[in-house]
Formats: sequence, C-alpha cells, structure tokens
Amino acid sequence: MKILLVNPPSGDLTIGLKHLAKIEPLGLEIIGAAVPGHEVELLDMELDTDLQGTLERFKPDIVGASAQVVQTYTVRRVFKITKEFNPRILTVVGGHHATLCPHEFNSPYIDVVVMGEGVPAFREIVDRWNQIKVIDFGDILGLGLPRAGKVHLTAPRPFPPNLDHMPRPNRSLSDKYRSRYFYLFENSVASIQTSLGCTFPCNFCSCQHFTGRRFITRSPELIVEDLKTIKEEFIMFCDDHTFIDVKRMERLHDLIVEAGIKKRYFAYTRTDCVIKNPDIFEKWARIGLVLVMTGLEAIDDTRINAVNKRTSVETNEKAIGILARNGIALSAGFLIMPDYTEEDFKRIDAYVRKRPNIALTELTPLTPLPGTRFHDEMRGKVTTHHREVYDLAHFVVPTTNLTHEEMYRLIRKYYF
Repeated sequence: MKILLVNPPSGDLTIGLKHLAKIEPLGLEIIGAAVPGHEVELLDMELDTDLQGTLERFKPDIVGASAQVVQTYTVRRVFKITKEFNPRILTVVGGHHATLCPHEFNSPYIDVVVMGEGVPAFREIVDRWNQIKVIDFGDILGLGLPRAGKVHLTAPRPFPPNLDHMPRPNRSLSDKYRSRYFYLFENSVASIQTSLGCTFPCNFCSCQHFTGRRFITRSPELIVEDLKTIKEEFIMFCDDHTFIDVKRMERLHDLIVEAGIKKRYFAYTRTDCVIKNPDIFEKWARIGLVLVMTGLEAIDDTRINAVNKRTSVETNEKAIGILARNGIALSAGFLIMPDYTEEDFKRIDAYVRKRPNIALTELTPLTPLPGTRFHDEMRGKVTTHHREVYDLAHFVVPTTNLTHEEMYRLIRKYYF
C-alpha cells in the first residue's frame, strides 16, 4: 500500500516559534518507519504546500497527519482536499492535540483519530485496511471514530512502560527538506526523542496531561544507535524534560563517549534539576551540550508559585550560575501574566541583561492550553477559541492593566 504522511502548515494567524525554527516532523518519521513493507512518502507542508500535486502523483491509499493545536484547522483542510481527490483514501490524524481534544477532529473528512503514543495503533490500522479496506476499527485501542456527528471513543490504549518498541525514525523520508531545517542560529539540525512526558504539575503545561504525568523513556543503547546514523551536527532532544532520570543520562553520556560521537546538543530541563545534579550537566557540557531551554517563568516567587512551578528565584539563580560555569547557554522562558505593566517588562529585561549566558529570552503570554485543567478553569474567561492563536505568542485571556495591543507592543519592544 501507499501511505502519505503529512505535516500540516501552521495556521495563518499563528506566530511565535515557527519563525525561529523549522524542525523535521520526527513523529511522522517514526510512524513511517513503523510500517515496513509499504511505500511511504512524507509531505512537509511547512516547506512544500503542493498537496494536490502530491496526491495526483503518489495516489496514496492512506493519508496520515499529526496535529498540534495550531494545526487544527489546517489538518482538516488537508483531509478535505484528500477526500475530494479520492473519497476511498483512509484519513488518519494523531498527535498531541488530537490526543487531548479528539472531539475537535469531528469531521466528515477524517476517518480515524489516534490518541496517545501512535506507533502500535497505526500499525494495526494499516494492517486492517490492507486486508479488508473497510473502516472497522472499533476493537483497536485508543481511537476516536468520527461517526454521525460524534466522535466515538474505543477503549483507551495504556501508555507503554518504555519507548523501546518504537522504530528508529526513517529520516530518509525528509531527505528533500533536510537542508532547509533550522533552529535559531543553527542551520544543520536533527531531532531525536529520548523520552515522553513529565511528572511535574505546572498548571499551564499540557505535557503532563498527554501521558498522565508519566515519564516514559527510551533506552540509552537505542538512543546511541540512532545518534550514530545522524549526519547533522546539532541535535535537538525533543523531550518534555530530558534530565528527569539522571542515571539514564549518565549512562547515555558514557555510551556517547565510548562511541566517539561528536555532536552539539540542545535539551529541555528544569532549574531544580540543574542545581540537584550539577555533575551531570558538567559531564554533558564536555560532550557537547551547548544550549538548554528552561522556564524561569518569573523573577519573583509569588508569580512562580501562582503557576505551581515548584521552583523559586533562588533556584533559578543557582541553576543559571551552574550552566554559566559550564559554558552552557540558556533559552529562558518568562510567562507574561495578564496583569503585567511595562515595569514588569523592564524588570525582566534588566534581569536578563545581567546574565550573559541567557542567549534567548522567550516572552510567553500565559495561555490556558486546550485539554488542560487550567483551560477548564479559564473557559469562561478566554477571549477566543480560535486554535491558530493558541501558539504561546497571543493573548487569549483578558489583560487587566494594559490592552492586548499595548501588551503586543511591549513584547515586540523588549524582544528587540
């Protein structure tokens, strides 16, 4: 069978990180590797929007796509074009937002919604479709089936104990795009997934809801085998929190040294993890960890506590110092709260200027992401449900001291 995997474009209203990065659709590369024996092609519509031409040339039996929240509408358009081209094509959507909000993919152009970690479910769907070409998936775990105006959910699929069942990504699927992927200052970039989920309860974050606050890992041995195949020099760890399991990261460090792998790395971490485990960051700095992203969130404890971050200004300060001593730059996230004034922006700006290893400051409007308890709590207050602006760069809740327009002006001013 022919399977077309599509990375939909971000919505027209979406801003933010999409202008600072174009990253390979790693999840689709993993899904593509999970169905050997079939002809698989990948269309990355962030870089190539010719879906109609691809359908006419490739003539797929299945079209699958992954959707983040800002791709909710564009993925629907992908499937509308697909079904208008050939209504017999099976259409399957998965990904983070499809898992948290499957009802938002209730569409006559979507046949199946995959919830959770998608490799086993997609394999079963492909096998079934290959055999009988009938949408008879009610016994497959972890699916949403749009039917008669409703999304009918099958029994949930438990998350696996680890990610070792996942195949190594088929990066050849993105060969024609790889020279155009970039992240910030890096123009030779590859991604790797070493874990899934986070155990912390930050109320604004959707990662914990995706896995039910489980932290699910891939073995260091398999990670190293994947790293050996990557040509790019700069590697992004696409994890929610790479360093939760420090012993695992020590083992991975040792295996990278043994294999003689020479790369530079970007990873996510929390500041409390840094101060509790300074030795592991020192070790990783020696083998190429050059940039970490962490949410400092605020420069006063009251605001940090308000989002249930469970860190503090003192913790952040110590972590910044440890990273600086090891030559590790920091991409620092700050939440822009609805009651901010220009004085708050000035304080953040002054704080960052005094800490030269903060290489990038992310000014993120507080956003109740769909599928989180925070969104449920704020449902009556959100000013828009338009999914293209849930990009962590728009204000979707009322601001109290300044208008939205004034807030955007200040964000732009202090980014400059």
